[in-house]
Amino acid sequence: MTNSTTDFYHQKTDDELRFFVENPDHYQPDIVAEARRELRRRGVALPQPALLAPAAVPTPPARGLQTGPLALAVAVVMALSLGGLCFIKQKNAAPTVAIVEARPKAPPRLTEVATSTIPDFGPAVTSSVQRQVQRIPATERAAAAQEAMPLRQYRELAKRFWTAETQTEFVMNQVRQGQLDAALPGHIQAVGATWEQWNKALHYSYKFGPAMAAHLDIMTRVAQQQQEGLGDLQIVANNPQRYENDQTRKRAADVSDLLSGLLPKSPVTGQPYNTLVRRVRL
Repeated sequence: MTNSTTDFYHQKTDDELRFFVENPDHYQPDIVAEARRELRRRGVALPQPALLAPAAVPTPPARGLQTGPLALAVAVVMALSLGGLCFIKQKNAAPTVAIVEARPKAPPRLTEVATSTIPDFGPAVTSSVQRQVQRIPATERAAAAQEAMPLRQYRELAKRFWTAETQTEFVMNQVRQGQLDAALPGHIQAVGATWEQWNKALHYSYKFGPAMAAHLDIMTRVAQQQQEGLGDLQIVANNPQRYENDQTRKRAADVSDLLSGLLPKSPVTGQPYNTLVRRVRL
């Protein structure tokens, strides 16, 4: 045993040494043995094993500030306990939220998108129907007026025809001028629905005079070709490509020739409908 160890036990009081001996389960065997040896050296009677309390852990006598391994161990335990308590408090504490001053957002920028709409040709349709009626010979028109029903039916047919025809001419002219936009598919669908109103009227038979019957035949042929043209235009809308070709130009010429039998000029563009001159070889 070194001198420093001997001094450690020499500095302890009898009660402190007796505490080591009476509580051997809490200390290393060397510490208990040295405490016994020091008590014997001092002539202090050692406690008998049978008299030791088996369960309760007695509190060592207070003697000011403790030093040595026991005091060091208690200090370490207390330090760890305090550190753990501080960590738990900090963990459970509400986190500090930094307040950042909100900056005003810039107003949204509006982007203009080029779109087109089909104009309202209502007045032009009314005028076209009236002028077409005026081209019916007076005697035939008077006879139809007396029967009432044929003239009324004729006016209704002419109204449905020119409603669809004016819209078709507008869309076709836009395409020929290269004014294509995202609204084209919708325009084609809208004009097609207008032609459907004309097609429904053809499900009935009519008793017209010669001129009115000839006009009905012209309107029917024009309606057929214009709806075919809208079908070709739908392909252009779905797959961007050039619309004008020999077929479309021939169809436009045929339509213009047929329409010249109803009115002298277009209610949309004001341009005259061209009459084709067909040469017949004899």
